[in-house]
Amino acid sequence: MATIPNPVTTAAVESSTGLPLTPKKVTLGPASVVAYMFQGTGVVMCLDVVAWPMEVARTRMQASKDNRPQSTFRLLRDIAKTEGPTKLFRGLGPFLLTSLPAQFVYLGVYEHATTVLERNFPDRHNTNSAMREVAVAGTAGFLAEAMSAILYVPTDIVSQRLRVQSELKGGSHMTSIDVFKSIYKTDGIRGYYQGFMATLLAYTPAGVAHWAGYEASKKILFNELSAKEQKQIQQGKHDGFFAKYRLSQNNMFIVGVSAVNSSILSLLVSSPFDMVRVRLQLLDSFHQEQAEQLKKGWWSMAKLIAKEEGIRGFFKGMSPKIMAAIPGGIGYLFAYEYIKENLEGKSSTAPSPPSKSTSSVASILPPTFSSA
Repeated sequence: MATIPNPVTTAAVESSTGLPLTPKKVTLGPASVVAYMFQGTGVVMCLDVVAWPMEVARTRMQASKDNRPQSTFRLLRDIAKTEGPTKLFRGLGPFLLTSLPAQFVYLGVYEHATTVLERNFPDRHNTNSAMREVAVAGTAGFLAEAMSAILYVPTDIVSQRLRVQSELKGGSHMTSIDVFKSIYKTDGIRGYYQGFMATLLAYTPAGVAHWAGYEASKKILFNELSAKEQKQIQQGKHDGFFAKYRLSQNNMFIVGVSAVNSSILSLLVSSPFDMVRVRLQLLDSFHQEQAEQLKKGWWSMAKLIAKEEGIRGFFKGMSPKIMAAIPGGIGYLFAYEYIKENLEGKSSTAPSPPSKSTSSVASILPPTFSSA
């Protein structure tokens, strides 16, 4: 596999020749892609564990019909105080059960789809267009989310129902196995995919927004910053802000800003349908009196939320979502690129021409981590 040049020297060479500036690309062979999928899945699972209390708070807020603003930290404090600290991680077990295979499938499908799309729809004119990044990354994100949902939706339903159980409500308390058996006894296999359409409507657009927003943001930031730097250099303003700090080459800055942008965008896109998804998946937990209404499907559930709770009802739980999504998104995307960069370095010890089976993404690591 061909050695990848340092992004600083790459940008300097390209700018001197008048060609469009392009960020460094990381390529992986098939063996490295598999290693990346395992390592990436491990990172995602660790981030999920750390952020799980926020997931519990989010689900409690979405399950409640109280439209009054709720404090995330006060809710977490009350759960820990009245139910015990371990209840902040209620539902984590069944979630992790399928998190490994689901994330493995997600990352594998995303990488393969990206490779196929970039190979069949190359940037023939070297336009370095952000729209092309949106199309490729967005399509790959959609396919990855749709395929992985088949694996994670059943345990997500069990996890959702466990999260909303409260010691304060009295009555029998169910374990993961109890919930699993109850769903099968009531609805059979079909019950494990209750709200599946709402899940796709929530998470496939979120996957598109996340990856398309991330890749487009990186591209736009790099192009805009590079243009401003070159303009100041050409004007002899070497002490100017952009010429001095060369933020286009500070890849940690670019990925951090891009991660925040993509996290916020995906949250805004997914929140309304995510609310519908949670209510449908809690059909037999909190809203038994509305069971017949809920069984009519996601559209009927959406109309019910709008009627009883207004537009604001679709955005419940945004506070814990943001608290979990932005730090998690930054950590995930840094790890995503860092793992790929390291694996690319290992796979490039014996240089060879790029093959059709390699995949590529823009590197986000600072020049000190880049292949020379």
